[in-house]
Amino acid sequence: MMSGCSSDVPGEHQATPDSAASEKVSEVAPMQPTEATPLAPAGRVELIAAFARAVDAAAAGRPLPDANRQLVGRTFSLKLPFGCSGEADKTHPAWAGWVLDRNRQALKLSAAPERWTDAAWVKSIAGDMAHEAVEGFWIERPWTSSEECPTANVASDTDLAASNERQTMGIAQFFAPDSPRTFQRGSRAYAHTIRVREPAEVEGRTYRFAVSGRVTGFPDGQPIHCVQDSPDRRPVCLMAVELARVSFEDPRDGTVLVEWRN
Repeated sequence: MMSGCSSDVPGEHQATPDSAASEKVSEVAPMQPTEATPLAPAGRVELIAAFARAVDAAAAGRPLPDANRQLVGRTFSLKLPFGCSGEADKTHPAWAGWVLDRNRQALKLSAAPERWTDAAWVKSIAGDMAHEAVEGFWIERPWTSSEECPTANVASDTDLAASNERQTMGIAQFFAPDSPRTFQRGSRAYAHTIRVREPAEVEGRTYRFAVSGRVTGFPDGQPIHCVQDSPDRRPVCLMAVELARVSFEDPRDGTVLVEWRN
């Protein structure tokens, strides 16, 4: 007589509720928030684009663009070339230049900020912003993104009329009445002296004045304000900033010759 028997074939046993509950369940850790990558300092290209938007709005009589507001609080960095025409003209000194003392074999670099405190057009730009003094620098040749001295134009013989166009684009520090006066340069130019062995060493040399800091903007949240004295003339605009560092640089390799920090 055959007796019944249970099957031992693998796979025929079903998991019981207890065995299923004993299985481990992996948990996925929640995503951790990551810090936002800080924006790089706004450079010449980005600043010129913001000025262009402000100029367009001012010339058309429209409100200043909201797109510019994102610059307020941003850091910025500019390199302003000088000495492009050689040794400074002592009779008509520019804002920056170099002079060679051949007897002492010394090359002196100097850069003086513009002092706009008493200018009526600056008071119009400042609006309701209280200030005791205003100092800054023009961004020359705003039609180019280059931070180097311009190269000579081969096609110099043209019938184009000569242009003595005024400067229209600048960065300015508006010093509050209660701010330390030590931050103001006043009539003190930034200056640095370099020893040279031979005068020929400096022939054709140019330099850069580097400025960096933070865009502070005006009370209305705009970084740039403009004023226009005639519809036929380009508006003049200033960006309100706070300088943190200025320096003289050798553009050949970017060497910092001397620096000042606030």
